[in-house]
Amino acid sequence: MYGKMLVLTFEDNEDDMMNRILSLINTKEEVIQMSGLNNHLLNFKGLMIDEVQRVIIRESQEIELTYTEFEIFKLLAKHPGIVFSKEQIYDIVWKESYSGDYNIVMSHIRNIREKIEDNPSKPIYIQTVWGVGYRFNKNLIA
Repeated sequence: MYGKMLVLTFEDNEDDMMNRILSLINTKEEVIQMSGLNNHLLNFKGLMIDEVQRVIIRESQEIELTYTEFEIFKLLAKHPGIVFSKEQIYDIVWKESYSGDYNIVMSHIRNIREKIEDNPSKPIYIQTVWGVGYRFNKNLIA
């Protein structure tokens, strides 16, 4: 239990025993909460994504994305190297099936690239897999 050991003896009164148990529980919860915060950070070479604060930091500069842009970027970044079709991206991000034109996904990808990339026409972060879809560059895993 995180290096702490609780020893209860029969000499302890009930109040002392309860206080010691509650103290241990509170300490354990704090450790769990603190360790859980780092699970929301995605780190890549030159890029960090904080899912909780919905912030992207690239080379010490915060990049602002719309809600949908952030959701698309986060989806791809959480699965580096995995190719997602436009249909899959739409279904996951918009949480509904779409039977129309998926150009809206392409438009959001283009907007993300303009904000994230040094040269949007030669993207490093979000790669196009022609005829299939998009993936996050797995070579950027820190």
